Amino acid sequence: MKDIVPPATPLAQFRAQLDRLDDQIHDLLMARAAVVEGVARDGGKQGTKIRPGREAIILRRLLARHAGALPAQSIIRFWRELFGAALIIEGGQTVAVCDGEGGPERVALAREHFGPYTPLRRHHNPAQTLADIARETAQLAVLPPPGEDDEAQGSWWPMLTATAPHRLYVIAKLPFWPKRVEGAPTGEAYVVASIRPDPSGDDRGLISLELNADVSRTKANAALKEAGFNPGAMWVRRVPGDTSIRALVEVEGLVEDDDPRLAAIAGLEAPPVVIGGFAVPLGEAL
Repeated sequence: MKDIVPPATPLAQFRAQLDRLDDQIHDLLMARAAVVEGVARDGGKQGTKIRPGREAIILRRLLARHAGALPAQSIIRFWRELFGAALIIEGGQTVAVCDGEGGPERVALAREHFGPYTPLRRHHNPAQTLADIARETAQLAVLPPPGEDDEAQGSWWPMLTATAPHRLYVIAKLPFWPKRVEGAPTGEAYVVASIRPDPSGDDRGLISLELNADVSRTKANAALKEAGFNPGAMWVRRVPGDTSIRALVEVEGLVEDDDPRLAAIAGLEAPPVVIGGFAVPLGEAL
């Protein structure tokens, strides 16, 4: 007498479906990795491989088509792991993190964004962190948000106004998913590299201005608008004993060095300097 095979339970059927789907997902992941290998071999990327603007385009597109019970933040997490794995295939990268004043959260933000297998180097101040890029011991630097106090950790942004030979740029702002869930690292950070930010279609540029010390924020904003910019946040540093001040301004859209609007900004003590920009984090308004 043949053994009677009991009918599959609903749970067993669901598990079988999941196994088949897992195999399909794995096949697609391996196919994606093969394409990334082609990019590494024939895609023409040189130097620092990360492209935050391209990553932002992908995430925005996927979230726009997303539906169902899978949490949207899971899409961010899955694809951030894929981006990190792709960079490993392309040769890897090392991230230098400024871990002074809120450093643990900044390190956690870097881990969240770049993946747990990306090597990190930790430094107490921004100057040491940026020096890692000049020494080529790191390709990226993660720094605290810009500040105005000369002694604060956020006073690093004037270091990016130098031209040659090691010009650096802000290329990203963390986190890209500002809606924090319990257990996620808090705070903000900026990513600096020796490459220009790549456009994502929804970006902000960063411009350093040298102004007369008598110029107010209101007048500076008016001059920017008159030149054709849409300004947002502004950080001002007053140097003791100096007749001028430096201001860092966030503007709508990335800005190139040859943008004619830069020359149209009135009341400057020196030519403005573009120090990069970033893809606008999801849900963040100017």
